[in-house]
Amino acid sequence: MTRRNRARASSLFLMELIIAIFFFSAASAVCIQFFVKSHLLSMESNALNHAVNECTSAAELIDTSEGAENIQNLLMRLYPNGTYPDIRTSSLALPNDDIQIYFDKDFKDCIRQEAAYILTIHFAGEEELLSTDMKVTSAAGSKDSETVIYELHTKHHLARRTDYEKR
Repeated sequence: MTRRNRARASSLFLMELIIAIFFFSAASAVCIQFFVKSHLLSMESNALNHAVNECTSAAELIDTSEGAENIQNLLMRLYPNGTYPDIRTSSLALPNDDIQIYFDKDFKDCIRQEAAYILTIHFAGEEELLSTDMKVTSAAGSKDSETVIYELHTKHHLARRTDYEKR
């Protein structure tokens, strides 16, 4: 009889051990999901932070400019690898196409083929009021599936200066 009790005790211990292993496996799977989700949220917030910084930087350059040609020259100095349209001869003329500036995964200026993010600047306006629509998108995928990370809309008054007011 002593042998039968020992067999029951071992099977009960084995069942308890299996349940404990199952519980810790399920708990570790949940924890791994939390760690992965927190890593993805961290990456998204980092991209959003950089996108906000780049858009506001471009908006400040546009705000300090005196015309479309000046805007393009300032942006070309800061982001030499971007795509820039031809500017018409008038100092207040707007570009025909959008300006596109390319960034790698660390938000450093890069060429189009290495781009992970794209800052697109669209100009609109009339006479002395310049409106810009800026958006940072992820470069992965096609244009239909692009993910917009941040958008910024600005308006800027381009003051015409007379000869004696020029600096």
